Amino acid sequence: MNFSRFVAICATISSFSTLVQAEPDNNIKFSLDTEAGYIDNFLFQARDEQDTAYYSLSSDLALSSKTQQSVFNFDAQLASHFFDKFENDDHTDFTIIPKYQFKFSQNQRLHMSALWLNSYVYRGSGLSLGEADSLSEGDENETVGARIGYEYGTSESQGKLNFDVIYNESEFTTRRASTSQLDTEILNIKSSFDYLLSGKTYLAFDIDYKTTEYPNDAIINRDSITGLVGVKWSTTMISELSVLVGYQQLAFEDSRLSNDNAFKWQFDYTWRPSDFTTMHIVSNRKFDESYRLISSYRLAETHQIDLEHAFTDYFNIFIALGVNNESFITPQMSQDEDYIFSTLRFNYLHSDRLSFQFSYNYKSLDANYGDVDYLYNKFGLSVKFEL
Repeated sequence: MNFSRFVAICATISSFSTLVQAEPDNNIKFSLDTEAGYIDNFLFQARDEQDTAYYSLSSDLALSSKTQQSVFNFDAQLASHFFDKFENDDHTDFTIIPKYQFKFSQNQRLHMSALWLNSYVYRGSGLSLGEADSLSEGDENETVGARIGYEYGTSESQGKLNFDVIYNESEFTTRRASTSQLDTEILNIKSSFDYLLSGKTYLAFDIDYKTTEYPNDAIINRDSITGLVGVKWSTTMISELSVLVGYQQLAFEDSRLSNDNAFKWQFDYTWRPSDFTTMHIVSNRKFDESYRLISSYRLAETHQIDLEHAFTDYFNIFIALGVNNESFITPQMSQDEDYIFSTLRFNYLHSDRLSFQFSYNYKSLDANYGDVDYLYNKFGLSVKFEL
């Protein structure tokens, strides 16, 4: 991965923000989070599950600088994970995101951001599903990218226009002899237009073009274009709804691969029946990049419902339940995987600087091939300090 390119992106954003800012309002936040817990099926196995205790230490640094016309944010997250019985899988993830926004006028804004992400893919999941025993450690993935966008209009405007250009490079830094074929370079151009019909009801249009290149496996290079139309509704703070439906087309550069198309949708609903309760429902369907060595691309459906309730100013509960349906597609076949996942969190705020959290995570897989089905449970207790 080209680190110098990421540094250049950050330097450009920082320099531009410095030039236009005057008498900024600066703010800094730093937090530490330590967690300990138990995992009952660390290797995501169908049988003979192996458990382990785990420990983690993470930090989050957030810097912001504001003026009347601009905002600059810098967020850096670092998390180290340690496992009692699987020391080879000890690892550190990090995310670095600088962002800059400049307001030309009340109705016009320019925003830029960069991304440097390093994440760990556990043995037996994702890329190595069903192959945990053949590996001594998991895989690491690194992504760098940049985004620039323009917005015209506000919530009070007759129309709102958004235009974004996004570029990302991604690669697995482990097992390069086989994983190099999954290296990707993605250019994504997105535009949306919302037109006010009445009150707070908008007619929405989304156009999305994406070109995906695989430097080490050019046969699956492709273009994708998506068109969506629907409505966005937000009459009060109690309820917000967004429903868009449309069509997505994949076109491969190599004539040996067949083009594909699919019905696509995006659904997002937020309901706040009281000041203490929020429910959020999301659902979407789209073509996406594959993270498997044998497939060309995948068709993914995601459905999730979240519920958060505050019993007091100091104690709240969060519950999430979701389903992922993924089809990994090759010229010869399609492999289907159905995931169910859930999260339960109890949060207790002891003070402005100290909080506690108990969490439970569940995940299961039901696939139509091989012996890869599994059940996974994780329990954790964490303490967070705001410094």
